[in-house]
Amino acid sequence: MDRYLCLFLFLFLTLFVEMRGGRDECMTSNGCGDQGPLIQFPFRLKHQPHHCGYPGFELSCTENNQTMLDLPVSVKLLVKKIVYKSREIIVQDPDNCLARQLRNLNLAASPFHFKFEQDFIFFNCSSDETESYGYDQSIPCLSIPGNPVYAVESYEPVQYLDLSSCRRLYNASAPGNRDYGDFMFNGSAFSLKWSKSICGSCPEGGKICRLKKVIAGNRN
Repeated sequence: MDRYLCLFLFLFLTLFVEMRGGRDECMTSNGCGDQGPLIQFPFRLKHQPHHCGYPGFELSCTENNQTMLDLPVSVKLLVKKIVYKSREIIVQDPDNCLARQLRNLNLAASPFHFKFEQDFIFFNCSSDETESYGYDQSIPCLSIPGNPVYAVESYEPVQYLDLSSCRRLYNASAPGNRDYGDFMFNGSAFSLKWSKSICGSCPEGGKICRLKKVIAGNRN
């Protein structure tokens, strides 16, 4: 009888440790540092198991304990704050030149979208005296003396601008502030949103959110 009791206790303790480990593996690292944002589902750190977060919500820590978000294609943003209730992540360009990364940014391949955005055309000009008529914004971090770079809102009639000394570079969308009409091309913080609450009411019920097991190739 004692042998069966010992076997039962052994199996129970083994199951308990496995279940506890499953919970702890998603809780061992909830941030990159004391001052960094809290990381929880749908986000996960890259070294954590995949079921700890939702696809596309991977974060990483720098050597300086800064939290980074990687976006397609090869775009890296510094995470300042995560507001889970409103499904919003506050980020900024780590090199204070967001315009340099906008060309490669493809939010359509990510779960995020700008809270407010505007389409722009970027021009490289050969004169500092380009007439703007108030339509363009200079991008100092992309400019060099004698060759300024301007961002012109794509809906503006460019035929009325003096762009004779300019070469069109690329089109890109930029985040902005709806209330003030400001657009972020440097190191200012801006918001990215994700469309729906993936975790439902789990946090409110004190539960740990995670992906369920994969069944027939689908994540649940």
